[in-house]
Amino acid sequence: MMKSPLHTRHLNLGAKMVDFAGWQMPLSYTGVVDEHLAVREAAGLFDVSHMGRVVIEGKDALPFLDYLSTNKIRGNGIATYTCWCNEAGGVVDDLIVYRESPTNFFVILNASRKEADLQHMRAQAQRFDVKITPVFQDEGILAYQGPSARSYAGALKPMRFENRGNLIVAATGYTGSGGVEIFGPKEAIVKIWDELIEQGVKPVGLGARDTLRLGKGYALYGHELSETISPLESVSAWTVSLEKEFLGKAGIKGKGRRAYGLKMEEGGIPREGYVVLKNNREIGFVTSGGFSPSLKIPIALILSNEPLDQGESIEIIIRDKPRKGVIAPLPFEET
Repeated sequence: MMKSPLHTRHLNLGAKMVDFAGWQMPLSYTGVVDEHLAVREAAGLFDVSHMGRVVIEGKDALPFLDYLSTNKIRGNGIATYTCWCNEAGGVVDDLIVYRESPTNFFVILNASRKEADLQHMRAQAQRFDVKITPVFQDEGILAYQGPSARSYAGALKPMRFENRGNLIVAATGYTGSGGVEIFGPKEAIVKIWDELIEQGVKPVGLGARDTLRLGKGYALYGHELSETISPLESVSAWTVSLEKEFLGKAGIKGKGRRAYGLKMEEGGIPREGYVVLKNNREIGFVTSGGFSPSLKIPIALILSNEPLDQGESIEIIIRDKPRKGVIAPLPFEET
């Protein structure tokens, strides 16, 4: 089991630890609801060192990453959220590509997809002049998120990044509340963590990270996206630039399904895999669901086999009983 460079800090803060993608990581400290609201209203500090940074260099770095990515890679100093597809159009991973120059990039991989992503990159790199170097064994990653954390970004606009000494600071995140992500050597990451905690910043675990992303309607790999779900069918459909070529484009239409947001009107928490009904017919399933600490109601993302309208009533089977819900616009939570 892998441990973050901040492992002992989490234990000293009384974190509830869980196994996640082969890592021991904090689920929560004071509670998911408390931590969620802290990020929405002020700021919170996340350890996301279980994710992995990989450097891609070489004269073909830009065409290589452009070929892998459904989205158009943006300019120097700008981060691009994108999907990578297999040849059938299913998603290998969703990730962020950071462009330092046309020959120098890095990407941040989801923890559960590191090995799959590396295998995918190396298989596709054979006809490109690129060097692929994982650096996640030597680094840590922090996410300092929330309205009060935005000042840490300085002059950085959203999705921009810069080098600050031995650190990379990016105005990116997975909460929808603004702030930064910080990449750097383990010792430097521990020092920044200690400084921010000493200043009174609230530590936040993976539990609230999930409720925060759900509140904004963001995809989680393995739920909204997978090797059997096309990005065009998902909440990440906006990342697909059909005017460019990319691996898997020919099969990207998928099965013609579409993702929607759902607010529950009757009791019960919709969970992954629960059946969605319309007029007593099964039309899809829940990809992610839970209780929104901000809205104080259960919410969900669903994948439907047929079109649905905003405000349309449907039902979710929860504990063998149909429970009413309504199709809602995304994001659920405005920030």
